[in-house]
Amino acid sequence: MRTITLIAATLVVTAMTTGAQEFVPCEPFPVFEHATIADRPYAVGELLYADDFEGDLANWVWEGDVEPRISEGRLELRTMVGLTVWFRHRLEGNVIIDYTRQAWADGGEYDFVRDLNCFWQANDPEHPDDFWARSEWRDGVFGNYATLTQYYVGYGGGNNTTCRFRRYTGQAPPPDPIHNYDGNPHYLIAPTHVYRFQLVYFDGLVQFIRDGEVIFELDDPEPYAAGHFGFRTTHNHEFIDSFRV
Repeated sequence: MRTITLIAATLVVTAMTTGAQEFVPCEPFPVFEHATIADRPYAVGELLYADDFEGDLANWVWEGDVEPRISEGRLELRTMVGLTVWFRHRLEGNVIIDYTRQAWADGGEYDFVRDLNCFWQANDPEHPDDFWARSEWRDGVFGNYATLTQYYVGYGGGNNTTCRFRRYTGQAPPPDPIHNYDGNPHYLIAPTHVYRFQLVYFDGLVQFIRDGEVIFELDDPEPYAAGHFGFRTTHNHEFIDSFRV
C-alpha cells in the first residue's frame, strides 16, 4: 500500500443521517473507485497543523468586507457578501484537510443555509512565489478566483440548489463542472447539521468527502500537488471547527 502524510491517529468516520433528506439519483451520477473513507488507498500519517479556534485567527487570512470571528471555540462567519478565509500556510505534497462545518438556521438575518464551499491546492499563476500579491484585488469577489489554479467544490451553491466540483485552470471563465449533483437533496445542505468534510490530495488522487462518503473524486493527470486551502461562502451564517491537516 502507498503511504501518505495525513492526520494523526486512525480515522474513524460515522456517516450521519440528515433527517428527512431523500436520496434521489441524478445525471450525471459518477461511480467512484473509492466510495467511502474506508476504501482509501492511503495510510494516515502525522498531524501537520491543527486549529480548534480557542485562541486567535493568526492562522487565517480573509478576503472580503467581513471579518470572521471566534465564537465559543468555533470560527463563525456571518456575511451578506462573498468571503474567502484562507489557511495561511501553504500545503505541500500529500495531505488531507479535515474540519467540521455547520450552516446555522434560526431565523436570523444571515441564516440563508447555503454555500459551504471550499478551495484547495490553490496557486496564483501570475504570482507563483507570492500567493498574497493579489489578495486585496480578489477581495471576496467570486469571479476573481477564476484566476487561480485550484480545486473547488460548491456545496449548496445557488441558494442551496447545486453541488459541483471544478478544477480551475487559472483562466476566466472557470471551466464547466467535472461532476455535479444539482437539485439532488442528498447532496444539499441540511440546516444545522454538523458536517465533517475531508479534502484529499494523494499522488494525483483528489477527493471531497462528506461524513465518510466520497462525494467527488478525480484522478488528475496534471495534478495541483501543492497550494493553499480556503473556506468560501456568501450570504451565509455558519460555524467551523476541529480543523486538521
